Amino acid sequence: MTSKTFSPAAKDALFSLIARMADNKYFLGRNYAEWCSGAPNLESAVAAAAMAQDELGHARALYPLLKTLAPLAGPEIEPETRTEFLRLSLLDQPFDSWVSLVAANFLTDNALTVIFEAAQTSTYEPLAGRSRKALQEEQLHAIHGDAWVRQLARDGATLREACEAALRANWDETLLWFGPTGAPDPLSDEGILDADPDSLRARFLARVGPRITAERLDLPVSAVGTEFELTAPLPWERWDGASYRLRPAAATAKKAARR
Repeated sequence: MTSKTFSPAAKDALFSLIARMADNKYFLGRNYAEWCSGAPNLESAVAAAAMAQDELGHARALYPLLKTLAPLAGPEIEPETRTEFLRLSLLDQPFDSWVSLVAANFLTDNALTVIFEAAQTSTYEPLAGRSRKALQEEQLHAIHGDAWVRQLARDGATLREACEAALRANWDETLLWFGPTGAPDPLSDEGILDADPDSLRARFLARVGPRITAERLDLPVSAVGTEFELTAPLPWERWDGASYRLRPAAATAKKAARR
């Protein structure tokens, strides 16, 4: 299969997609690695090391595609020389607790897996090939995150509350990360991904919703028949489409006050 010729809008969207996938994988791997010696037990330490290696490997496989798409991008195509990373805010700093690692494993890692799944038949073959390979390793990550959320939810009130708080802190930004609703989407229009942002969000909810609802965790999602739906609106007014991050609530309020 050869990659098709994309419109300028699709090529820009593809570059952004790969950059933010690579950046999030890179920092997810680095932050997992910080817990190789601080995990609750030996089994968890081994899992953190294995996941760190996988994530960094995925990032290293994705970054070279940036040079293919934009040969003149200069230092912005290598993680060591990039100046602006398109990572989620929870990855700005090392995880401050094992619970924070679990929340990232359960939410962020699953969100990235949804994108890889949607890219398996991508019209951009280099992404399709890398996605199929990455998914072979991501299955164990999903099992790890699901098992730990289950354990924390059932291991006493203190840990359950900490788990809920860590998940809530990452929830909105992770759901928004798939992209705006109802906007033109060259990624799906030109077959780079096999679904639009709303469909990707639905797939993500289908991955994490069963555990959240089974443990009755305090997050805005509920089961409706065989599907899962959000029970609270997402804060699109705080969404920065350029960085794929949430603006701080205080900054949004200040901007509104100046109008």
